[in-house]
Amino acid sequence: MKGRVDHKQEGETKLIAIEVAAFEATPERREIVLKVDARRAPAGLVRSLAGVVKEFPGEIPVVVAIATSQGETTLALGPDYRVKPEPDFFAEVKSLLGEAAIA
Repeated sequence: MKGRVDHKQEGETKLIAIEVAAFEATPERREIVLKVDARRAPAGLVRSLAGVVKEFPGEIPVVVAIATSQGETTLALGPDYRVKPEPDFFAEVKSLLGEAAIA
């Protein structure tokens, strides 16, 4: 929700909604699959992605589906790169990899 605070001269204060979006609940997951297009990825993307994953330690395994000029390959990250699938994690990944990065 985005909004603004409106203060009236009579001492009344209101919150005026400007934009309202549906709440996005985090579904139950057994693993998280992240899509990376290596043909378009900037230098340092893997290091940045590893940093994001490390910021949200948890129990859910992470798999990276990488599209290359040779085709697609899938890599399972090691046990040190398991995550807690919370909304902030997904927001960081989408910011780094794009909206379609999470399968």
